[in-house]
Amino acid sequence: MRSLLLMTAVLLFGAALTGCSILPPNTPEEPTGPSHGYTGVTCSFTTVTEDPCRCPVAYRLYWGDGQVSDWSDFVSSGTPVTMLHAWDSAGVYQVSSQARNVLGLMSGISPAHGLVISDRTGYPDTVVATIPVGGDPHGITCLPDGRFVYVGNETVNLVFVVNTATNMVVDSVVCGQSPWSVASSPDGQYVYAVNLRSADVSVIRTSDNAVVATTAVGQSPHGIAPLPNGQYVYVANIDVNSVSVIRTSDFTVVATVPVGVQPRGICCLPDGSLVYTANADGPSVSVIRTSDNTVIATIPVPGYPHRITASADGQYVYAVQANLNSVAVIRVADNTVVGSIPVGSGPCGSCWLPGGSYVYVTNPGSSSVTVIRTTDNTVVATIPVGSGARAIAADGAGQRLYTADRSSRTVSVIGFRELAGDQAAH
Repeated sequence: MRSLLLMTAVLLFGAALTGCSILPPNTPEEPTGPSHGYTGVTCSFTTVTEDPCRCPVAYRLYWGDGQVSDWSDFVSSGTPVTMLHAWDSAGVYQVSSQARNVLGLMSGISPAHGLVISDRTGYPDTVVATIPVGGDPHGITCLPDGRFVYVGNETVNLVFVVNTATNMVVDSVVCGQSPWSVASSPDGQYVYAVNLRSADVSVIRTSDNAVVATTAVGQSPHGIAPLPNGQYVYVANIDVNSVSVIRTSDFTVVATVPVGVQPRGICCLPDGSLVYTANADGPSVSVIRTSDNTVIATIPVPGYPHRITASADGQYVYAVQANLNSVAVIRVADNTVVGSIPVGSGPCGSCWLPGGSYVYVTNPGSSSVTVIRTTDNTVVATIPVGSGARAIAADGAGQRLYTADRSSRTVSVIGFRELAGDQAAH
């Protein structure tokens, strides 16, 4: 009896609140998303509907593989919701959605969106879109879920936000002077913008793109590397030959580590135990043990080492040698240079491809990206991109990469050739 009275009260309250008959949400339209994907690679799907009484609604998606998403948070009627999913097996799947309102009334199930999942081989090798961003794009990062890309623009003191579903700039964030490099936190809740000329780091909250903190660091900060656990961020300071360690619980600098001359690039191993800095005028690479923020090795690396990235298994670090048009391969076990790989002209940015055995290197002098297969350290592709490509970042699924093309003021989107149509459309 009590539950019946409670339900009656809720329904009466809902009717009074909305001023209309108690009706379920309209059946959503077919979800929008790609029609082709790969096993283990996350795809995003968006669903939307209206509630006749304008009640807030929540959504769930049926992925077609026997799994159903959790209900989303409630959003305003007519507001789209995007959800992510990865399929374990190749096959043809039907993705559909359902809505419910705050009164607990559920819609019908939407028409299905067909999706072909294949076993992925190879690596992204084709520019599938070019996005005008303007300004002076220099640094770039992608949120782990792949929904947004953040682009640091040196001369306009802004970080542009690109929606990867539409390949359009949807926001701009005022930061310090000359936002040079940007990096996402591992959970995607924050983006850190390194401001070269104001010697600080802007902390951007990605839920509303508000700057929630500004942390002073050393002079002319350049590279930035969040630890995988998200608890600390390491910032390389060019003019004072040091690394600032920021504690992310309160965005406070808790240590300053002296390193080599002009540290520009910086990266950490996947387990967070070591941080490596590329010291351009050393020329060298410094190795910082993160447990006590002590430099435990200095590795001679000729040729103006600039940016640096670590392999997914943590066994090797790749340091770009800008003046030699090559990449030095450092073996982590003994911090020894074990090889050098020729790439394009004036190499600068680099990143690891999640889920694959490839390193991507931008070559501003030849407006290209070199793809290195790390199983045998062989160059397997050279991809033409926008003019003066400086930095490069990958989404968390390893499905797309983005380059900051400084001279053409664009972002190039690199994807799989087989998915070029889908990626351009979505």
